[in-house]
Amino acid sequence: MTGAMFAIDLGAARQWRGLGLAALLTSGVAWASLPGRAPLTDDERQWQALGVQPLAAGGRTGLKMAPATVAEPVAFVAERESPFAVAKPKVVEAEQPSGPLRITGRAGDGLYWALRSAGATPDAAAQYLAALAGEIDVGADIMPGDRFDLILGGGSAPRVLYAGLDRGHGGDLQLVRWSDGWVDAAREEAPEPVETGLILPAAGRITSYFGTRIHPILRFARFHAGVDIGAGWGAPIVAAGDGQVVGAGWAGGYGRQVRIAHGGGTLSTYSHMSDYAVSPGAYVRRGQVIGYVGSSGFSTGPHLHFEVRQGGVAVNPLGVTLVSAPTVDPELRKKAKARLAMLMKAVSRRA
Repeated sequence: MTGAMFAIDLGAARQWRGLGLAALLTSGVAWASLPGRAPLTDDERQWQALGVQPLAAGGRTGLKMAPATVAEPVAFVAERESPFAVAKPKVVEAEQPSGPLRITGRAGDGLYWALRSAGATPDAAAQYLAALAGEIDVGADIMPGDRFDLILGGGSAPRVLYAGLDRGHGGDLQLVRWSDGWVDAAREEAPEPVETGLILPAAGRITSYFGTRIHPILRFARFHAGVDIGAGWGAPIVAAGDGQVVGAGWAGGYGRQVRIAHGGGTLSTYSHMSDYAVSPGAYVRRGQVIGYVGSSGFSTGPHLHFEVRQGGVAVNPLGVTLVSAPTVDPELRKKAKARLAMLMKAVSRRA
């Protein structure tokens, strides 16, 4: 009985398998006999191009648009630049004079922009103003009718060799570059020297004096070459006396430091700054802001370390006096006038 039932079931299975295969073949024939989809017309392709739908659903974005009946053909269309293209800077190569160049003009309402309009580069204008700042207040002592006169050396990075100013009031200036400073060839008589003491460059109490002390970090006796002034972070630091900035940068354990030359071999330094307010080459007045208190370098906290050196030797800043208007050697002035005369003969003038 069991064998008979197995034979019947096997036969039924074979029958159903045959029927399924026949149905599959029949459906394939039926599907193949269906009419195919007609090709898309141009209008339908345009609508697909304009349609917004996923690519998986048949979206065809970015297709080339076919011309409509109202379009008028043109012979030539200029290529438009992509708005995402990186613009290349246009380099204008200015012809550099082979020799000295003279630039003159009227100060007008603003000396800097008058210099720029006359052809001076930003660096040349800054050099000229820095030279004048050692003699006058360029913000208040220059009138619109005053005339500037400067001579630039040749080369790709020319220096100002002469900075002149013809003033309607007060004395004229004829500053001739000499070494790292300037000599006024227009000054006939040297002013009487006036001795002035240095001022403290920051508002605060002195926390450490000049001389031997126990170093706050190293914890052993060590010579302290200046004075420390306690002040808050960012407090202004001013120049202790008139002079020229000869350095503004990182100085090892001193951190950010500004160095000012006062003439006669006297140099003052201001250390551990948080930031600078002047650049090398600038002329500064007594009390002018040159930077801000910080704690850069080898420091335990915000303060100003102030040093003065004379002839390269550290001295007590609290006992130093300066000559505010040193006497100029008459022979040096004669040499400066001779150099100015040679420059005037060699220049090509730009009015």
